Amino acid sequence: MQIKRLEVFDAIMRSGTVSAAARELGMTQSAVSRILARLEEELGFPLFYRERGTLIPAPRSSDMLSRVRSVLDAVSSIRELQNESNNPIRGKLNFVTVPSLSFSFVPEVLKAFYEQKPETRVRYDVRTTSASINAVISQEADFALLTLPASHPTLIVTPLFRTKSSAVMHKDHPLAKKERITAADLADENLIVLSVRQPTRIQLDEAFNRAGVKQKIAIETASVVSACKCAEQRIGVAVVNSLMACYAEADDLCIRPFDSLIHHTLALVEPAGKKRTPEMDVFFSCFVNNIEEVSQRHGIEIEVLHPGYSVSEYN
Repeated sequence: MQIKRLEVFDAIMRSGTVSAAARELGMTQSAVSRILARLEEELGFPLFYRERGTLIPAPRSSDMLSRVRSVLDAVSSIRELQNESNNPIRGKLNFVTVPSLSFSFVPEVLKAFYEQKPETRVRYDVRTTSASINAVISQEADFALLTLPASHPTLIVTPLFRTKSSAVMHKDHPLAKKERITAADLADENLIVLSVRQPTRIQLDEAFNRAGVKQKIAIETASVVSACKCAEQRIGVAVVNSLMACYAEADDLCIRPFDSLIHHTLALVEPAGKKRTPEMDVFFSCFVNNIEEVSQRHGIEIEVLHPGYSVSEYN
């Protein structure tokens, strides 16, 4: 099966028409149509139905698309590897993280990293926790930074920092006058929380249940920064990871400790038995320094869990 045929199918699915796919690929419409016809003939089933000159994806097209994109991603990686061999670079850093972390500390850490490793080529992806773990297992990424839980027999999981939740609100909110916020304080407030697929969301729900308080959820989001920005717009009160809330700092935001047993543990996930590169060690050092500096600047209590963490030495 030719790669070009898969690329044509992918382009049509993305653009919606043969003409748009042809423009994207730098081909003629007739050439795109011929390649699509040959792919359908090779597969033995139609990928599109034609109605009044419009292509309608057939039922099997969605299943086909996910498989095709996996193949094209793999081909792209191989081509990139070939390009790197022809054009050597001094170093590279390839990692994955979750949305809340990507919007918070990663840009600051990369700034510090590039001051020491300016010639490095960095690639980082943003995925869910489970997808991040899978990326390390399949070696699509060299490591992941995420919040626990995370485990797999082929991985080394190193807890780095633990913090609690905070209530984040506009500075003019009446609750901003309190030193600490309880579930009872939030009984009649619009709540901004992380989505149900986030591990700590279960703990938050349990905290309100223990207090006998029914949550009045206004917004669910996958990002701590997004939740804090909504709180800044006076939509409600966000209950989120204290440390991550620091990176959404704004003059109009107020962060108060939330009385609960909700803990957030930030961890490093690496493949077992794989040696760290010098670039990884520099990045980890910048990361640890940044977390400690930000927590101190904002007066956020964090528990350091990495006494055995060390940066490898290279000659």
